[in-house]
Parts: sequence; structure tokens; C-alpha cells
Amino acid sequence: MKYNIRLTETFLEEIDEICEYISTKLKAIDAANRLREKIIYNVLLLENSPKMFTEIEKTEKTARKYRRIVVNNYVILYTIDESKNMIYVSHVYYGGMDYMSDLNK
Repeated sequence: MKYNIRLTETFLEEIDEICEYISTKLKAIDAANRLREKIIYNVLLLENSPKMFTEIEKTEKTARKYRRIVVNNYVILYTIDESKNMIYVSHVYYGGMDYMSDLNK
């Protein structure tokens, strides 16, 4: 069974900010493009295997169970809605950030 993937507005904004930083501040346009491609490639793998990546620990403030994809130094968070065969790609964070505290806000 194939799942549909929905990229949230937040995720799209975050990936744009990350790639913009790499392109302009680090002057590495090719690296920014490769990172974006690698992230999208890994996200598209979810269509056929949504549970292939690790589930992260759920806290009392997160209503949903999140899973994470690690790409280079970045963590992509997503949730699965089994009833709708839908995957929601929610966030992308620099791996050194405490993304769990952000989810608990």
C-alpha cells in the first residue's frame, strides 16, 4: 500500500532557511542543493515504507508519535496517519539542536 506524503508549510520554510544559510553564509550552493535533494529523496522513501525510520520517544505534550530521518547533520520529523494513508513531514532541524524541547512547546 502506498502512502501519500504531505510536506507541511513549517517543514518547507525550515528547509528553505537551512539551504539559504548554506548557500549564502557558507557560500556552498552545490552543498545546499545536494542536501535538499538528499532530504527529499529520503522523504520519498516513506511512500512505500513509512515505518522504516526510528520512532522517537513520545512526551506528554506531543499528541502524535513522531519518527525521525537523519540526513547528514539534520533530523527530519514526520508522523503517520494510518487511517488516511498519509505521512506528514513536519520539521527539519539541525542535529545539534534540542528538537524535542521545540515539540513540547
